[in-house]
Amino acid sequence: MKPSAFLKDRSLLLLLHLSCMALLAGFLHITGYPAANILLICALWSLILGAWLFVTYLQRKKYFQEAAQILEHMDKPYLLGEVLPDSWHLEDKLYRDMLRRSNKSVIEEIHALEDAMQEYREYLESWVHEIKTPITGISLLCENGRKAVSAELSDSTTKGINRLLRDITLENNKIENYVDMVLYYARSGQVHKDYLIRETDLQEIIYEVLGKERLLLIQNHVQADVSCPDKVFTDRKWISFIINQLILNSIKYRSDAPVLHFYTQRDKNSVTLTVEDNGTGILPEEMPRIFEKGFTGSNGRDHEKATGMGLYLCRKLCDGLGISLSAQSEYGQGTKMLLTFPLSSYITATDLD
Repeated sequence: MKPSAFLKDRSLLLLLHLSCMALLAGFLHITGYPAANILLICALWSLILGAWLFVTYLQRKKYFQEAAQILEHMDKPYLLGEVLPDSWHLEDKLYRDMLRRSNKSVIEEIHALEDAMQEYREYLESWVHEIKTPITGISLLCENGRKAVSAELSDSTTKGINRLLRDITLENNKIENYVDMVLYYARSGQVHKDYLIRETDLQEIIYEVLGKERLLLIQNHVQADVSCPDKVFTDRKWISFIINQLILNSIKYRSDAPVLHFYTQRDKNSVTLTVEDNGTGILPEEMPRIFEKGFTGSNGRDHEKATGMGLYLCRKLCDGLGISLSAQSEYGQGTKMLLTFPLSSYITATDLD
C-alpha cells in the first residue's frame, strides 16, 4: 500500500481536521489570543495528527502485506476469508464476515458443479459401454458374413459382398475409435483412479494395436516395422490407446508409400519409444501448438474430419501416467513421436539382476 493511496483514502478526514484547525485559529484570533500561541496550538495539532496517520499507515500496511502473503501461498485463494489475520477494526471484521459468506456460497456452487460433472461422467461411461455392445455385434456380423459368403456364393459375388463388409467394418472401427476417445477424455481428469502400473511389453502392445487396425493399414498400404525389445512400467490399457491414436494420426497424414517404424532406446533413467512415419510432416511454426486442444494446423484443415483432439488427449493422458510426450518433424519428410518412460533406480537394478 502506497502512502499516497493511504492519504487519498483519508482525504476527507484530513479536510475535516484542517477545517477544524482553521475555525479554531479564527476563533482564538477574534478573542484576542496571541498569534504565537495560535501557531503553537496548530503545530501541536498537526504533529499529533501526523503521528496518528503514520502509525495507522504502518498498521494497515502490515495487515494487508500479511493478507497478500497468505493469499499468494494459498492453494485455494477463494478460502482467504477463513485465514485473514485478526484485526480490531470493525470494517475488517465486517469484510471478513462478508468474504466468509461469499466463500461459503462459492464452495457450495463448486460442490454442486462437481456432483453434476461426476454424474455426467458416469452417464457418459455407461453410454460408452452400452454402445460398445452393438459395435462389437456389427464387427462379429461382418466377420461371420464374410465366412458365410465365401462358403455359399460364387467368386464374383463374394468379392463384391466382401468389399462391402470390409467397408462396413472399417467405418465401424472408426466409430469405435471415436467412442474410445470420448471415454478416455471423460476419464483423463482422473487417470490415477483407473490405471494399473505393471511391467508392460511394448512390442506386444504395438502388435495388438496393429492387429486391431489391420484392415485400415491394408487399405492404405501401410508397412510397419517394429523393434521394441525393452519393457516399461505403465498401464497397458492407457498406453494402448495412446499408441493407437499416434498410429491413426500417422495414417491420416500419410505419404504415397506410408511406412511406420516403432523402436525403443534405453538409457540409465528411461526408455524412449519412437513412433516414426514418413508422412506429410508438420510446419515448424505449428510445432509448438500441436498438443493444444482443438488445434488442427494446415494439415488438419486439409482433412475435414480432423478434430484436433487426438494429440491433445495423448499429451493429457501421458501427463497423468508420468510419461513425457514430444514430437520431432520435418515438413514433407515425416514425424517422430517420442514417448519417454521414466525408470527408477530400483526398477533398473531389479531388471538388470
